[in-house]
Amino acid sequence: MKKITIAFLIGLFAMVSANAQMKEGKIVYERKVNMWKMITDPEMRTRIPEFRTSEFELLFNDQASLFRSVPEDEAPDPFANSGGGGGGARFSFRMPETTTYTNIATQMQYESRPMFEKTFLIIDSLKPLKWKISEETKTIAKHVCKKATTTITAQSVRLGVSVRGMGRNNGDTTNKPSAAITPKETEVVVWYTEDIAASVGPDNYSGLPGAILEVDMDNGANVTTATEVSTKYPKKDLVQPTKGDIMNKTQFQDAMKKLMEDMQKGGGMGGMRIRMGNN
Repeated sequence: MKKITIAFLIGLFAMVSANAQMKEGKIVYERKVNMWKMITDPEMRTRIPEFRTSEFELLFNDQASLFRSVPEDEAPDPFANSGGGGGGARFSFRMPETTTYTNIATQMQYESRPMFEKTFLIIDSLKPLKWKISEETKTIAKHVCKKATTTITAQSVRLGVSVRGMGRNNGDTTNKPSAAITPKETEVVVWYTEDIAASVGPDNYSGLPGAILEVDMDNGANVTTATEVSTKYPKKDLVQPTKGDIMNKTQFQDAMKKLMEDMQKGGGMGGMRIRMGNN
């Protein structure tokens, strides 16, 4: 009789735990990007902080998720810089206000991404990632998480910019700015929690038995960490974006390469706002 009672209690506890899992809500993330890993010019490095921090939020239910940046319009840009006497170069590295909607059932993704004064609507299927799951754990935003790793081919942005010769009306074009987007094999380490039943995460990351609360790309070059988890979220905002020039991911990458090439040929990065993508 005691064995039956114990077995019943264990089963009941398991049912209660399963029901206690979050199935919808909002996760707030902080993203910390090491800008110096994208900047090759030593003089430009002296003019900007090493890290750039921005905030994102993920809205989700059992049907869809929407990952979006939190607007920075009211916050000062710590990367805005100008040389003395009005003759120096100015740099602004505000991140674009991106929105990524994922239909969980169809595994289709709709990403609205503004780049260089244009908005792109990137529609493509969500490619499954090959995750290697570890039993290593840590706590993030009060949730116990497990570790998983994978490797992706990311678009690496490198800016080789000399601020000399980029002042206004100084006529010096000896050192022209350069920019390039190249593919790079990148290790991605994530931490996910089974406390949240939805298989969701930041950007394109999902496919694990729970929500991803941290993504570490390229050994600290780009780290996105959850700071807050809530069951409350604006349900009316969880909708698919529809505006922008429609293309798939390959077409978008080709378009970005062309934009970078045109920017480099023009030699005009002084005073230009450089919008950096998520990945």
